[in-house]
Amino acid sequence: MIIIFGTGPKEKIEAEGKFICPKCNIINKYLVKTSRMYFRLFFIPIIPTEEKTEPGVECQNCQRFYDIDVLEGNNYYLDGTPV
Repeated sequence: MIIIFGTGPKEKIEAEGKFICPKCNIINKYLVKTSRMYFRLFFIPIIPTEEKTEPGVECQNCQRFYDIDVLEGNNYYLDGTPV
């Protein structure tokens, strides 16, 4: 019998919206994500092994991650209107 175990991250989407991406320079959808390392058994996260990371902003167009500060004064609702 083979038992497969190890550790790996599990990402969680905390929020979403639109912003002007610093790289793309157009309004794109973003996701605010956090992650946490888990002990995995048969690739299923079982027990958390580390604290949750600081949230980061991922542009859905270019897939780049930015610090949460990029949303200051640069946040739009999903329909494109300013917050």
